[in-house]
Amino acid sequence: MNIILELLRFFSVVLIGIVIVKLYENKKGWEYPFRTSLLSIFIWRTIILVIILSMNLLLDLYLIDFLNNIDFSLYLYIHTIMLVVVSFLISSFLGIKIFKLIYKQDVQESLFITLIIVVVDLVLESIFFYSTLIL
Repeated sequence: MNIILELLRFFSVVLIGIVIVKLYENKKGWEYPFRTSLLSIFIWRTIILVIILSMNLLLDLYLIDFLNNIDFSLYLYIHTIMLVVVSFLISSFLGIKIFKLIYKQDVQESLFITLIIVVVDLVLESIFFYSTLIL
């Protein structure tokens, strides 16, 4: 895990998420101030960033000891799968809850916005990951 890449992904998702939320608000005809969009995305992504960083730290500390007898490539594979699955599930769940709380819309509206932003996040994660492998 590279902290600079995580922060770059964090700020990229926040900026793209704000644009997506504002476009969706305009399409639906909702009148929310820009601050509301910024606050909802920023809170959501900050919580996810803290969870990912702490999960990476915990997995690095405890999973290495636990999986000491197996091949290191298998460890990396398990580590990556756990991070992607957990970050996707937690990100989706938290995003729905935060959007539902702030926007006071039904779950379908929150789910649509959240899934778009989570997919953008996963695409950015892949791009950043493969760009570091190439470099």
